[in-house]
Amino acid sequence: MASRADSPEHASLTTLLSLLARADSGSIRLVTDNAGEAAVPDLIVDLLRQAGAILSRGDGVVVSEVARELTTSEAARVLGVSRPTLTNLLDRGDIPFHKVGTHRRVALQDLLTYRRHRLTQQRAAYEALMAEQDDLGIYE
Repeated sequence: MASRADSPEHASLTTLLSLLARADSGSIRLVTDNAGEAAVPDLIVDLLRQAGAILSRGDGVVVSEVARELTTSEAARVLGVSRPTLTNLLDRGDIPFHKVGTHRRVALQDLLTYRRHRLTQQRAAYEALMAEQDDLGIYE
């Protein structure tokens, strides 16, 4: 946990989060001194972004296995929304799903794709708001 703002871990975490925020999808590589290098899959980049944000707040992170298909309750927890909000997203067609009997199941990959798209939209809206604030000369 990087809870102390003056710790070297916190400084490294801040730098990492800054790099991850500016990096394009598919452009991140892991490079080691003696074992070579490899592209980092977008799924792992998303995990790093989320875990890093949580750690930078001083909170802990638990990593656990998740099935490739999720119940609506599990999917809602992954997105950080209520189950009724998730079912509204499913009913609107924002996230694909299928039924097993009468129960809905959401593919993990579809859920992560939706979350990435939502984060991109939020980032674009924030940047547009900041640009408008600059244009109007409004500063904090």
